[in-house]
Amino acid sequence: MKIVFMGSSTFAIPSLRILNESNYDVRVVYTQPPRKAGRGKSYKEVPLAEYAYSKGFIVEQPLTFKDPLIVEKLRSYNPDFLVVVAYGLILPAQVLDIPNIFSINVHGSFLPYWRGAAPINQVIFNRDSFTGVSIIKMIEELDAGPILRQEKIILNHTETFGSLHQVLSELGAKNLLQTLHNIESNEEISQNKELVSYAPKIKKLDTKLDFTQEASALEARVRGLAPNPGAWFEYKRERFKVFSAKVVEGKGIAGSIINENLTIACGEKALNILEIQRQGKEIMSVEEMIKGFKFEKGDEVNQPTH
Repeated sequence: MKIVFMGSSTFAIPSLRILNESNYDVRVVYTQPPRKAGRGKSYKEVPLAEYAYSKGFIVEQPLTFKDPLIVEKLRSYNPDFLVVVAYGLILPAQVLDIPNIFSINVHGSFLPYWRGAAPINQVIFNRDSFTGVSIIKMIEELDAGPILRQEKIILNHTETFGSLHQVLSELGAKNLLQTLHNIESNEEISQNKELVSYAPKIKKLDTKLDFTQEASALEARVRGLAPNPGAWFEYKRERFKVFSAKVVEGKGIAGSIINENLTIACGEKALNILEIQRQGKEIMSVEEMIKGFKFEKGDEVNQPTH
């Protein structure tokens, strides 16, 4: 069984690892090219590329599949399956049709809920009661193909993006392996179009805390962005990232600091910030931070600077 594996983020690593450990014939690993990262903006390999290189895989990193030569190079690997996990590039029909059998995607949600780039963030933002992983047969429409296998997990609203990402990446790998082991007997189940929801890519504006919202929505947003990219607010011309918070009783103008322990009034109730990071500093508890930095009661955060 010849496989071409495609992925870029850390979510894809357990799936590639489990295929390698199970002695599947992974001919090549396709990832996105190196990206500029860090303050110096030097180029850095995407996480899956680092892992693939460390394990001795052949790695291809095309920018696009619009070039016929790139498509022909992919075709030359003669795969039975394309296995696609958090790749980050849209694959045209001519690529999806290359494998001798079909193309498979591991998606981090219980489809048809939360198709798109950021299902793990969105399920936390939305305070959903469950999520899961879905193994689907790929078609040209994004995340819309028939389901080959799924597994559901129940959420308790303490999950962060980081913790849920880890759980689902391992669950996806396990279900991918079971799908391939039972490739002749997997039943294809069409997605219910009436239940479809979308989780678009997280934009920078999505990470800023809007204190006119309810505190419960902001607490979920903090968890859904922790540890990366991190929710944030501005205070005294400085950006502070928030990594943990809790909903408490409290009233005031939305965005105003209602006590020195950094409780901020929201559209409904208040948000007590627990873990925070100043620009260029380490993550620490608010209790530690206020020993050397004062948040003034009555001040408002996210105020425009002049």
